Amino acid sequence: MAVIAFFSAKGAPGVTTAAMLTASLWPRQALLVDCDPGGGDVGLRLPGVDGRPLDLERGLLTLLPRARRALEPRELLEHAQRVAGGTQVIVGLSGPEQASAGGALWTTLVQAFAGLDGYDVVVDLGRVDTKSPLLPLLQNADIAVCVLAASVSSVIITRARLRALRPVLAGSSGTGPRLGLIVRADADRRDVDGAAAAIRADVPDIHLLGQLASDRRGAGIFDGRPVARPERTMLVRSGAEVVAQLSALITPSAWSPSTTYSHRIPGATR
Repeated sequence: MAVIAFFSAKGAPGVTTAAMLTASLWPRQALLVDCDPGGGDVGLRLPGVDGRPLDLERGLLTLLPRARRALEPRELLEHAQRVAGGTQVIVGLSGPEQASAGGALWTTLVQAFAGLDGYDVVVDLGRVDTKSPLLPLLQNADIAVCVLAASVSSVIITRARLRALRPVLAGSSGTGPRLGLIVRADADRRDVDGAAAAIRADVPDIHLLGQLASDRRGAGIFDGRPVARPERTMLVRSGAEVVAQLSALITPSAWSPSTTYSHRIPGATR
């Protein structure tokens, strides 16, 4: 099945929110994996189906030692926890020291992601550069989705980072993952188009997946806050359009107009 890796070049433009939203809206079964090398916070933001905090000691912390031997893809689910809304999540590590210790185990892990029958795997990589210990996850993804803010500084730094990453991602095969782009912005579409045009000047084959709304109220669904009719928030509505584009890149027939908002959005009307 498909492996979709989300990353950024600078700051915190909403990579984790984009990954959580994609896993919640995905038209097929999705497994969300928090691999942010700076320290994962998915386990802190999402409560379990019973409303209680997730077990932060069960996730990558228990999975990586298993990756030292042959790892069967279905073993991934033994380290996952179901969160409010129903999405299955593998919570992340506490900091960069643990991520660096993973070493070659990240390659074993992404191979297991790709072999997990019946699931597409959505991976939150946080900020990535050419020295990141998690590069194998990005190199072996089917689609690598860069998230950036619609600001001049974010665009300039992202362009430079993508230029440096392109040959690294291609690897010995000379191909690498397809690249997608999500722009985090307010309502002005001109900001999105301008940011995308600037990135495409250096990376012409990147796919603009769309705009993810800067919606503080909507983001509350992933912070345990009550949000009335979350499926109607600007965050979820914009996310549905992004996910439609992303899904079409993987399986063009997978998305139809009747596929609107997933039941996996916490608090969404059933």
